[in-house]
Amino acid sequence: MDADDASKRAARVAHVVSGALNLAGLLASSRAARKAGAMPSREHVLELLSELLTVIGQGPEPGLSAGGRPLDIAPQVERLLASCQGWSPSAEIPAEIQRAARDMLAVFAVPEPPGGWDGWEGAPPEAPPGPEDLDPGLPPTTAELAAMPDTITFAAAVVWCGYLASPKMVAKIPPADLRRPALAHIDSLLATFRPVRRNHPETRAWWRALLERLESFRALCEAWDGTKAPPLGLQDAARAVLMQLNHTSSSEELEALDEEVNPFYLRSPSPRDA
Repeated sequence: MDADDASKRAARVAHVVSGALNLAGLLASSRAARKAGAMPSREHVLELLSELLTVIGQGPEPGLSAGGRPLDIAPQVERLLASCQGWSPSAEIPAEIQRAARDMLAVFAVPEPPGGWDGWEGAPPEAPPGPEDLDPGLPPTTAELAAMPDTITFAAAVVWCGYLASPKMVAKIPPADLRRPALAHIDSLLATFRPVRRNHPETRAWWRALLERLESFRALCEAWDGTKAPPLGLQDAARAVLMQLNHTSSSEELEALDEEVNPFYLRSPSPRDA
């Protein structure tokens, strides 16, 4: 696959995932649906969820785990798809569809809004960027889209972060093995979020904070040669990334993480479609 094909595929994946998550957010709350007014047709809902299953089904290692928890996306998407089969879309969302939509958002690490889904009225309209801040308004570049990793590569980076952030996992893994894929995994995370553009002040601040945190995390890894155990500051940086991504809810959860080491997460990801 050449660079142009890779760019088109990455753009399609980003478009489908973004559209499906926006749809799930609408289906997760009747208040959001009522405020939105017009609902998408059933055909559009089924087509979008089916396409999401297609794009997330690509990859050699289904059922990966993230932060000690299974990254089991397809069953939740299939459940929402099945729930919508006989539904005529309206602002009154059946409880079964709401639950399925919320569970799908959860496996994609989308947190509940403040006050919970029942009180959510949809995302506020994004404010245009000010004249001093034009970057978020620019579309992602072709190079950024081509560099976006697939779901498997992203998940592997998240699991590796969990290994690094857990004292029990660090004690099990030789430092050189833990260090070997470090920069490649962090680059996968950066490549996942760099193409995102945020215009609303609150979401823009979150996005920029994550990118800055990942850049600092990478610099700490560059300074660690892997001859000794990772310094505590580096482990703390991994925890901070996981917590911002909502892949863990607390430091205590990572303190307790203790599972069998999977060598898959300790090798550098292969170039896309190599």
